Amino acid sequence: MNQMTHRQRVQAALDHQEPDSVPLDFGTGGNTSPVPEAYEKLCAYFGIEYQLNLVPHMMRLAVVDERILQSLDIDTRPIYMNLPSRGIRPCAEPHHFYDEWGVKWKEVVANGIRYREVADSPLENASLDDLNQYPWWPDPLDPARYQGLKEHTEQMVIQTEYALIGCPAFNSVWERAYILCGFSRMLESLVSDLDFVHAVFRKITDIIKASLTQYLENVGPFIQVVKIGDDLGGQENSLMSPATYRKTIKPYHQEIFQLIKQKSAARCFLHTCGSVYKLLPDLIEAGVEILNPVQVSAKGMDTQRLKAEFGDRLTFWGAIDTQHILPQGSKEEVKEEVKRRVFDLGPGGGYVVAPVHNVQGDVPAENVVAMYQSARQFGCYPLSDA
Repeated sequence: MNQMTHRQRVQAALDHQEPDSVPLDFGTGGNTSPVPEAYEKLCAYFGIEYQLNLVPHMMRLAVVDERILQSLDIDTRPIYMNLPSRGIRPCAEPHHFYDEWGVKWKEVVANGIRYREVADSPLENASLDDLNQYPWWPDPLDPARYQGLKEHTEQMVIQTEYALIGCPAFNSVWERAYILCGFSRMLESLVSDLDFVHAVFRKITDIIKASLTQYLENVGPFIQVVKIGDDLGGQENSLMSPATYRKTIKPYHQEIFQLIKQKSAARCFLHTCGSVYKLLPDLIEAGVEILNPVQVSAKGMDTQRLKAEFGDRLTFWGAIDTQHILPQGSKEEVKEEVKRRVFDLGPGGGYVVAPVHNVQGDVPAENVVAMYQSARQFGCYPLSDA
């Protein structure tokens, strides 16, 4: 097969056709980017001076240098929104900060790695009236967010051959709800206080849709994928039953994915960690076209079964184990992991190689490089063990 451009390669996979090689993704937003400690090791491996720029995301993640992306032959590049014009609420506490929704976060150190976690959910004890009075709902129509976005994206189309991945700032209903209102409050309310649940989801969804409308009016004609994220699974099971998802979160997901399809030809990408096998029929019905991160270490997320049951309707994006293989495995074990996932998920297209979520600080740079080199080795079509 003739060699494709990066964009053609990703598009063929999304169209469930076999490209020349399985596409590769690294460093697009909050799902496949490295933490700074992992990125520093990558810079040292490639002999590049370590300079940290953070991805515009609530997690602490590094923007990957273009020279590394080219060395790894990565097919994708992110398209971010700009920061808002309204300043972030100041926080005087050391190692604490507020996000633009008014949620207080703190930085904690674990095993030498600095992480961010929610310190205070401001709407944890809120009533329905409190939702209307809350002063920190962000402004999705702030023109600063979209200034120059169309020009930049159009330039990327003209000057590069990469697949462009839309990474809007507002992209989660369920996660944003429990960050604002507390995890326990939202889980309990799914059963006991549906009026509150729907009021919170309605407010968040309206903000997402207003922002997506502006974002897609600028970049919709140029991007291949739009990322949305909502973690719905744990290690052993989904966080809720399909019936609960169906009557609470699904209608709002459906609205968002319908808007994406109305405003662009981009495919709808859902990042949802953990064991989500039970939810997949409803997620597909809601409009999900790409499943990420395909957490293979979670119960029920067997890649052969996923491909057999859902491979005609889903593109799988991720699946290279970050829980055990990437941090603890040898380069040979990484190679075998990549080979397994490519042969499980790659036939007929519909697979993009990426780590299961962000590359953590305990992952050796050599294993990151081995992951992508192995994907090029085993991912050439027609797929063959030879």
